[in-house]
Amino acid sequence: MRKLTFLIAGALLLLMIAACTSVKRFKSVDYKGEDNTLVDVELYNARISTEPLIFREKNLWTLSANAQSHLVQILDERYPDNEKFVSALSGSFGTGTTPMEELTRKDLLMVFTISKNREYAQLNNPAGRFSPADRIEYLKLSLSIPEHYNLRFYEWNRYITEYGEIEIADMSFSRNLDLSLDGSSGLVELGSEASLGKNEKQVLSKRYLKLNGSISDQGVVIEAEGTREVDLTGNVSADVSLQFDGFPEVVMIPVFAADEDGNTVLSTLDFVDVVVPAMSDAPDTIFANLNLHYIYRHVASGWNTFAEWDDRVEYYQGSIGRKVPLLLKKDYLPLFFCIGTDQGGKEALKFRKTPDKEYLVQFKDYPEAAGFLEWLQDPSQKKNELVIISGNTLLYKGEPITPREVVENRLKVVPVF
Repeated sequence: MRKLTFLIAGALLLLMIAACTSVKRFKSVDYKGEDNTLVDVELYNARISTEPLIFREKNLWTLSANAQSHLVQILDERYPDNEKFVSALSGSFGTGTTPMEELTRKDLLMVFTISKNREYAQLNNPAGRFSPADRIEYLKLSLSIPEHYNLRFYEWNRYITEYGEIEIADMSFSRNLDLSLDGSSGLVELGSEASLGKNEKQVLSKRYLKLNGSISDQGVVIEAEGTREVDLTGNVSADVSLQFDGFPEVVMIPVFAADEDGNTVLSTLDFVDVVVPAMSDAPDTIFANLNLHYIYRHVASGWNTFAEWDDRVEYYQGSIGRKVPLLLKKDYLPLFFCIGTDQGGKEALKFRKTPDKEYLVQFKDYPEAAGFLEWLQDPSQKKNELVIISGNTLLYKGEPITPREVVENRLKVVPVF
């Protein structure tokens, strides 16, 4: 009877040891349905890169063929001496930066913030859905751009799936085999014993999806999976490249030189073809659709220990969708400047290259536009003569304009967009 009691006690002890193993995922699990209030997401930051620029030295060889011809004629009239003429040809007119031909690409760094609802007032409520041991176990984040913006994703920094690995436990096994042999040969008794042993140790680990994603023309998708002690609350960042549909524009680059008296004169205007975002009615803000689908792991009991194997777990799923600002007008349109006015309707100076073709006189930065305006207002200019540069007539409100009229109309440097 006592032997039977010991056997039962031993069996119960083995069951308790097996039940207390930390290799278990949880004590019990149950799916509770949908709840969209447990997790929140927002686009915390969307920072666009600076305008792409290239370095450019302003000299005879960086001008267009027409501008080179015109500059040679000016220098030939100004410097009849051959040595001075050759020296002027080989000189530099300064250095600066010129916008690249393609301005429709924008590089954007997006930072998404995922947070949990922390309702500590519900800790003692049996029907509550929050405990300190809760975590977000899975999330799928997507950002899409409406088609009417003529904007698409075409590149990003997440082409390789990231995996994480955790070590769950060490499993040790021991096996012993005892052999004995008894025998006798008349006067002598023979005996022999042998023991064979084998020890085996294994590490139990798990690989989980740390970060994954995909990209298409209209959106990006980011996916992450949590595991033991890995909660998905926090920030997720992604570097993406955006591409607008393009529209051709012409930018003027003024080339200034000094005359014999040391006065600054405009030698010529160099025309550079650029492609800008095709936004006939550019909105102040471009919005995107942000969506989040998540799986929430709620610990109904057992949260007073750090281990998860004794938790009674309840799962909820939920989703969130909202419209978020992605780009501001000042971010995606190039910062060009023109000479005009912003009162009573925006009017600006233009060039007439052909009888039926006019171009806005616009510059890549404020200093070049201000330099051109200063040249127009210079007292040495012939006030009542029409302004013609490189064979192109300067216009204001469709009519040729003189330097005097530039001053009288109080024209100034204003942004194009």
